[in-house]
Amino acid sequence: MRDDDSETVRTKWSRSQRFQLSPAGHEAGANYREVIVASRTESGRKSFDAARAEWAARLALDGSDGLYFGELQTGPKTIEEMTVALDGCGPQRSDVRKALERLVKLRMVELIVPPPPPPPPPRRW
Repeated sequence: MRDDDSETVRTKWSRSQRFQLSPAGHEAGANYREVIVASRTESGRKSFDAARAEWAARLALDGSDGLYFGELQTGPKTIEEMTVALDGCGPQRSDVRKALERLVKLRMVELIVPPPPPPPPPRRW
């Protein structure tokens, strides 16, 4: 499957695939919150934008990635759950998917592997 915008192969995940922060993702998310809170000492949107850009550049991330770290901080979520939670913040479902693909490649986000199904009961004949 190809993504029309970037001409890269899209990762195929089931609808029920859940994502969680890796240890590096937890650290980046905590650092994001610290940077944003510290930026509040100055008033205006400029200080927020500058703090977010500095944080993203230092970690080789996108400035909007802080949204995803914040959402996943509360626990594992599916793409659909994240899309609903971020409704009104800007990103669409396709943006969430692209961000998760990028963050998984950067090892900031991990896939939750579901446990295998239980074995079938023994046959009685």
